[in-house]
Amino acid sequence: MLFGAGAGTLLGFACGGGGDDSRPAVLEHVAREVAVPAFTDLHERAEDMVAAMDFLCAAPDPGALAAAQNAWSAERDAWSRVLPFGFGPLPAELNALDFWPVRVDTVEDAVAGAPDTPDAAYLGGLGVSAKGMPALEYLLWGEVQGDALTALQAEGGARRCGYAKLLAADIAARTDALATAWSGEYADTLATAGSGSAAYDSLKAGLDEVVNKSIDACLTMVKGKLDNPLGNLTGAAEDPSLMESRFSGRTRADLQANLAGVWAVYHGADVDAPAAGLSVLVRELDPALDDRVRAQYARASEVLAAVPEPMTAALVADRTAVQLARDELDTFRRLLKLDVASTLGVTLALSDNDGD
Repeated sequence: MLFGAGAGTLLGFACGGGGDDSRPAVLEHVAREVAVPAFTDLHERAEDMVAAMDFLCAAPDPGALAAAQNAWSAERDAWSRVLPFGFGPLPAELNALDFWPVRVDTVEDAVAGAPDTPDAAYLGGLGVSAKGMPALEYLLWGEVQGDALTALQAEGGARRCGYAKLLAADIAARTDALATAWSGEYADTLATAGSGSAAYDSLKAGLDEVVNKSIDACLTMVKGKLDNPLGNLTGAAEDPSLMESRFSGRTRADLQANLAGVWAVYHGADVDAPAAGLSVLVRELDPALDDRVRAQYARASEVLAAVPEPMTAALVADRTAVQLARDELDTFRRLLKLDVASTLGVTLALSDNDGD
């Protein structure tokens, strides 16, 4: 379905900015200044995590475990920021990197069945529920505080740590492939939309991709990450076990990084610099809409930050605060979908359970 003024909207681009079409510069900025650094950081944090796991497994003590947990958290933050780039090289890696909610039994079975020195061949024979960042999170925190260190120091702890190291190495390899793809061919593919791009035969096609995936990222935050544990989709009671990053207690931090990733696409890579992202295009056509998007982003950020961590506890103790954060994020999503997409003449992609 096409929202917006079609040819009239495209004429608006031509008339704005002194007669120049701003879309090529915006797409190039999103590709080279937002996506490439985000995926580079994702891989660098993964390499830090590998080093931290080596240190932990050499001598599992509280300090080494805290360092590994911090490295995981930094990687998770970087991962959460690439959510708006659910296209190009990323979709094929999504489940292997981020299958959740964690199936604890599956992870424990993978640890128990691992050889003395587990390797990539062993991991390759396992399903995605035994892999990725959530599985590693469980091994680094456990279901109860103190469980992880006790398990690592107990008999069989070396096998457990060996499997955790294998997960970290697999994450590093997968993020290396993503960073390499984006820093090379795929950045060019998006930046040259309509000018020889292998994937986007028009500027509109490139812009459609970027806008739709930002909307999808917001939909994932609202429907997948909040509506499910809130019970909004089924009428069930609140269920903290359906929240992501529940073992580390950084559910809110993940959502904040998701929102920051979407904002980098909308505003630009540097939040303190003038706009260079989608905001440039919106402001050329409808300055009041750009102001509304900015105000709603600020409101959603403020309300989300007010929810105490761990969010799993807040879900039960203060459901209203979690629901309010969900609602403000959804208002931001709807602005992107119903107003920004219309103004920019974007053809909206179909999304499951969207309902708008």
